[in-house]
Amino acid sequence: MSTKILITAGLLVAGLLWAVVSNRRTIAIKLYGPPTVDSVEAYGPLESDLTFDHSVLDRLLSEFVDDAGWVDYESLKDRQGELQTYIETLADAPFDDLGRNEKLALLINGYNAFTLELILEHYPVDSIQDIPTAQRWDDARWKLGGKLLSLSQIEHEQIRPKFKEPRVHFALVCAAIGCPPLRREAYVGSQLEEQLQSQTQYMHQHQTWFQLEPSASAVKLTQLYSWYGNDFEQSAGSVLKFVATCSVPLKREMDSGKNLGIDWLEYDWTLNSLSNRGAR
Repeated sequence: MSTKILITAGLLVAGLLWAVVSNRRTIAIKLYGPPTVDSVEAYGPLESDLTFDHSVLDRLLSEFVDDAGWVDYESLKDRQGELQTYIETLADAPFDDLGRNEKLALLINGYNAFTLELILEHYPVDSIQDIPTAQRWDDARWKLGGKLLSLSQIEHEQIRPKFKEPRVHFALVCAAIGCPPLRREAYVGSQLEEQLQSQTQYMHQHQTWFQLEPSASAVKLTQLYSWYGNDFEQSAGSVLKFVATCSVPLKREMDSGKNLGIDWLEYDWTLNSLSNRGAR
């Protein structure tokens, strides 16, 4: 009897400790993580044949990014002028006249191009986090569609609240190994659905962002799901339900009735440079 009481007490204590840790994590995300937003589709299916020319960025990405998303910053530095030329075209992009997918492609490309420029300005650098905070995500220096915006504003004010599209978190690249891989091409409105789905599938097939062992009691996920959990919940009802749409093995486990927890993979802030290339 005493053994059963001890076991029960131990389980109760463990449960309480887990609740405390989980609650602290939730509080920390709310205090220090990205803002929680209500995602809606702010832009209807505008009938517009207007497109924006991303060919300069497309060419640079195809030359200086490999198939796994590693960036040759050293070589790209020699062509920084071309990147800056592309960035200059973003300043007066006709955002309001573009269709929904063209708008989103413009915002994603702008975010990624601005991040590349930020790294090149400080290169060589080991991590984007080595760049002074005031010059990093909250510096409203980037002009896009006639507006001066920070990287944070592009993501949290222009994209997340106005596009009910959680897959953008697999397309916005913060120049870290733990972030999504940079594509070797620019996003374009006519191919956006296929490009976002390709990014999503890639990340759920590589252990940097997704791990599921057959006998495991928990699935290991990128912390993007922790930071932006509300976005995925709004889309699919829960984080795991969303992930199950990206992973056949996970869907099979969940359909069988298995109750899986979530463990968060360590987020590697090391620069996503070709010189740091490793297994994904």
